[in-house]
Amino acid sequence: PFVFATLYSEYSFYRCQLSVNAAQYDLNDGHVEPRDQDPKHCHGQPTIYRRNGDKLKKLIIFLSIITLLLSCAIDLPDDGDGDDHSFSGGDTLDVITWNLHLFPSNGNASINYMEDAVLTLKPDIIAMQEVSSESSLQELANRLDGYEYALGQGGGDWGLAYLYNSNNVTLFTDPYEIYTGYWSAFPRPPYVFEANWNGKKVIIINNHLKAYGDIENIERRMEAIELLDNYIDDNFDTERVVILGDMNDELTDEVNNVFDIMLNDQQSYFFTDLSIAQGSNLLWSYPIYPSHIDHIAITNELFSAHFETKTVLYDTYLDGRWTEYIENISDHRPVAISLVISGE
Repeated sequence: PFVFATLYSEYSFYRCQLSVNAAQYDLNDGHVEPRDQDPKHCHGQPTIYRRNGDKLKKLIIFLSIITLLLSCAIDLPDDGDGDDHSFSGGDTLDVITWNLHLFPSNGNASINYMEDAVLTLKPDIIAMQEVSSESSLQELANRLDGYEYALGQGGGDWGLAYLYNSNNVTLFTDPYEIYTGYWSAFPRPPYVFEANWNGKKVIIINNHLKAYGDIENIERRMEAIELLDNYIDDNFDTERVVILGDMNDELTDEVNNVFDIMLNDQQSYFFTDLSIAQGSNLLWSYPIYPSHIDHIAITNELFSAHFETKTVLYDTYLDGRWTEYIENISDHRPVAISLVISGE
């Protein structure tokens, strides 16, 4: 009773502790004004300011505060079913995009954690961004029965790489970089992996686009997406293609959306993680600055094959949760797609 009485009488300014986008809500006219990100706001709910008004307004405030406090108490949902966090196995081609934050950021501990992650998730292919050490990647692959790796040379300490289960996936050709001379659009050249899965060819294009939100870098990312669209039209017009990676931008931007050329071509492309981007921030790929910037798109040859796309909340598998995860693995969460591919 004391808590509820306090909530009712002392609600002039309440904030919560989870860092997300917030809004300021004016009870006089119902206008919602977006605010800059603030680590004291909670779950994208409005921050409530006291206004003079009738009892109905006070009741609205009271109920809103209860909702806010309850939402702040909600932990991240666990991913998977019980202790089985692996993908479905041989029936689906399971591909993860994972920015590993200058792997191995915590030395041998990072290798150990990634070994556990691969053994837990059992993906067919991991498309990696920010691999800084080939010897560490090789060590990781050596520890995993059947897994092999490929590392692009154009990314330097921010390298693009693949780790794949050679028992399930073989190569049509060695992975290769494209647009190597286009530094403005691609400071890290896209890395192409032509996979043979159960006799079916699937092409994966791994990307890590330029960061930051100023207009110059937005235009660089926009150019990158246009060039990828051109390359697919010219080289993979009838192929099954997956475009993925750390794109450093959001699918939901209403202005200067760098993905417009693909989002607007719905007959050719489908961002399978669009519902994640439009949904709860609890499932976004980059919690440290709440946003969803790691994406997966497929071409129309794979539309019917799409089974599931999800953010893998691997931090919830660890005893130390996010603190343990960011110290030893990454500041990005992995995003995964499962495909059921039929036909030739």
